[in-house]
Amino acid sequence: MLVMKFGGASVKHADAVRNVADIISHHQDKAQLVVISAMDKTTNHLELLAHLARDGKETEALEQFERVKRFHRKQISDLFPADQVEAVEARVTPFFTFIERIVNGILLLEEFPPRTYDRIVSCGELLSTTIVSSYLSFKGLDCEWIDAREVVKTDATWKQAGVIWTLTEENVKKQVKPKMKGGRVLVTQGFIGSTTEGHTTTLGREGSDYTGSIFAHCLEADSLTVWKDVPGILNGDPRIRQDTVKLDKLSYEEAVEMTFYGASVIHPKTIKPIFNRQIPLHVKCFLDVELEGSTIGSETNSEAITSYIVKKDQVFYQIKPKDFSFMEERLMQEIFDYIYKSGVKVNLVQNSAISLMICVDNRKSNNHEFVSLLLDKFEVQVQEDLKLYTMINFSVKNLKEAADAVMVQQHGNKLFVVK
Repeated sequence: MLVMKFGGASVKHADAVRNVADIISHHQDKAQLVVISAMDKTTNHLELLAHLARDGKETEALEQFERVKRFHRKQISDLFPADQVEAVEARVTPFFTFIERIVNGILLLEEFPPRTYDRIVSCGELLSTTIVSSYLSFKGLDCEWIDAREVVKTDATWKQAGVIWTLTEENVKKQVKPKMKGGRVLVTQGFIGSTTEGHTTTLGREGSDYTGSIFAHCLEADSLTVWKDVPGILNGDPRIRQDTVKLDKLSYEEAVEMTFYGASVIHPKTIKPIFNRQIPLHVKCFLDVELEGSTIGSETNSEAITSYIVKKDQVFYQIKPKDFSFMEERLMQEIFDYIYKSGVKVNLVQNSAISLMICVDNRKSNNHEFVSLLLDKFEVQVQEDLKLYTMINFSVKNLKEAADAVMVQQHGNKLFVVK
């Protein structure tokens, strides 16, 4: 039993969809559940569409809507013979009708609340999976489309919904497992779920990896494979460093640390569900399926390789009591209460006798609320537009990275530098 996830780049045009179909066909001897993201940058295009409508730019919004429709209809016309196109278009038309209705509502009310965000952006995955599953069936595979919203149940935290695991596992057991058999391909959407009342939710941007992990966990799958346009997990971002190498094996712990501190190859929430079942996660390249890729599991062979992770758009706060008190436990608890209340995302903490220093993500509204809470009792110094550099398995030569830093920490084999 296999779970595979394909991102937007792997289905960005007709040739890419054909390649995905070839990959799936190579595993026809096993039952497969395939999670697919929105095609190319459709989620971004739907966000833009909604923002244009919210701002009252009706003409631009309608033009953007037509672009989204044309893009998907082109994929259909490129994938299917003429006598099949009309039938496939009929399957996607309800989603376009739904998008249009949402856009008209946004134009009328001139607002775009988080709940509406989840409703409109979810259509990207619904469109892509409808097209891909139709193509797999056209190519002769035993394929069935599954609506992830009927299976993955969540709370009502719009844009960042939390999974209700008991209900989701029960739904997988009743609705999905009975359909899993050798040669059968089940196609479902990444990124989306629904509340117990049936309202559409999303799991956070780039959350399709997480969806794959949810299904792998609930199905007790043999493995989860995430198909990317890179040869595997690299020890750094090749857009930043020229000397990157592939990490053949990583432990679950190493993978969690890398994703938490900013490595983007895997969504941070992906690891825990598969770790709990000890399911290996393979990261493979859809551009060259013969490459070995990388495996996240119980083993590692990366101890001697330094991994470099950069997290951009960081904010550094130095917090001091106004009365020059020591930074004792009572004051630190108060600050951390403010962190919790404001929803600040903390990446690094360091304290001295009279100050507490933290490095956080630049969530403007949350950070503003945090500082407002502090100002009665504390002086706050702020530095913005910083980067958090994390080096795992660092060596002495990496210490030069700490030059001119505003914050440096070392924990075991990890070096953290904020500058």
